[in-house]
Amino acid sequence: MLTVASGAYGNIFEDGENGDAALSSERPHIPEPMVFDLVRPLGVQQGEFETNVLAGHSLRNGKTDWAPELEYAVRDGLAVEFELPFENLSIAEYKLAVQGTLGTLFGRRFIHGWQAIGRYDRHHDGYSADALYLAGYRWDHAFSTFNMAGLRWSGIDRRNKLAGIVNTSWFYGVSDRVTLGIELDNEIASRWGYLLMPQVHLDFTDHATLQLGAGPSRLPGKPTEWMAVWRMIFAF
Repeated sequence: MLTVASGAYGNIFEDGENGDAALSSERPHIPEPMVFDLVRPLGVQQGEFETNVLAGHSLRNGKTDWAPELEYAVRDGLAVEFELPFENLSIAEYKLAVQGTLGTLFGRRFIHGWQAIGRYDRHHDGYSADALYLAGYRWDHAFSTFNMAGLRWSGIDRRNKLAGIVNTSWFYGVSDRVTLGIELDNEIASRWGYLLMPQVHLDFTDHATLQLGAGPSRLPGKPTEWMAVWRMIFAF
């Protein structure tokens, strides 16, 4: 039993060969949050490319938000993303993100970086931006965590509203192909908004992953509702 367990988790901790379609970092091998995802993993290699689709379904009113994304590593440790969020069949936003890697520590158990996001909201004719610090840590062959902290600047051209962003995700590797996780995304300003998302990641191949989850969500100033979310990822 010990021999089988060691073999099953060896790649999860060390060489990053399994489940590469949905990672926060390859070394250490840390899974990627489903809802507030990354622009390819930290430590990305030049030329890596990913396409994915995220969809969230309100279990209260049936509304569906979904977004196709394209992510590309322009050089080692630096990647860009273009995302097109929809509300039902209407384009809601244009989103552009850039992400960089700062390095590793503690015997490559810890990795950190940064992410900058810009958005244009078509419905409200407004701009917003996020600036985030990213940090992940692998505790052992099964458990890992990934965290984000930063600021959101909404209504850059008019309201100039600032909010804090604090997100944390915890993962347990059941096997090379199955990961369980829980993600908590927070937006903190004069009012608090959050999303709590238990999730499962299913790695069909090294290049294709399906993430599934359901949980409560509340936008600032609005009532809590339950969401069902999925993301399909293909990496090349």
